[in-house]
Parts: sequence; structure tokens; C-alpha cells
Amino acid sequence: MNIPCKILLATAAMCFSAGGAYAQSAYYATSPFEGIYVGGYAGGVLNPGVTGTLGVVGGANFAVTDGVSVGVEAQGGAAFGNTTTFDALMLAHLGYEMNDEVMVYGALGTGVVNGAGSYAVGGGVEAIVVDQLGVRGEVLGTGAWGGGLSATKATAGLLWHVR
Repeated sequence: MNIPCKILLATAAMCFSAGGAYAQSAYYATSPFEGIYVGGYAGGVLNPGVTGTLGVVGGANFAVTDGVSVGVEAQGGAAFGNTTTFDALMLAHLGYEMNDEVMVYGALGTGVVNGAGSYAVGGGVEAIVVDQLGVRGEVLGTGAWGGGLSATKATAGLLWHVR
């Protein structure tokens, strides 16, 4: 098994291992964004050409105060162009709920992009459209450690909030 797959599996295991202990409090969530979520995304990567990307996400959000939440998310995906590249990222989120259906958030984290240690910074918007189903748009800039941003990943996705 190659390194990106091992990192992706390890980060996903860390996210979901917290689920059992958090499950009871997730039932009493104070907002539709609080608790565990899973989903998928599609989009594009600009590096410097444009390639398509598909991936999966999983994470958890925790309310800090009314309207403010922090979270952790693991995401992994593949970009398809002339060659296929893989990424696995572990991100911290800080979000602000504009109302009961819309949250804006910033993201910062680390991981592996195409076999190299990388960092990511960006943000997004998520909207609850039906009960536990959310849609989101996210833009992340990524770069190798020690260097500047070298790629931009823009995605749209569906998230299922487990309650």
C-alpha cells in the first residue's frame, strides 16, 4: 500500500474513532452543522493546467458558542488529467453560522499531495438544503512545505450530517 493511501486511512480512522464517544452529544446538537458528517465532492484543480477532481470527506463539528463552531475533517481524492494525482488532507475548520441554514468557514491543515508533504489553506460555504443534507463549495490553496502555494482546488460537494 502506498504512502498516500496509508495517510488517508489513518486520518479517516482518527476522525471516525471519535464518533462513538461523540454520538450521544451529537443527538442534542445545537445547530444543524454540529456533529459527525460524511460526503463527497467533485471539482477542479488549477496547477497550472486544469484537471478534474473527485473525493470523499468525513469529519465532525463542535459548537463553541451560538453561531461559532470548530471542526476537524479528513479528505482524500484524486485529480484526473494527463496523469492521476492523489491527495490526503487533515484540516481544522473554524466556522460561523450566518443563520440556521448557512455556515461560512476557514480551513487550515496538512497532508500529502502527489506523494509530497503539503499544507492547505482556504475556506468555504455550506448550506443545509434538506434536514441532514448539506451542499458546500470550498476553495483550498495547497503547497509543499517550505514553499508557496502552488495549486488551487475548487470543489462542490454533498454532506450527510449524522444525527
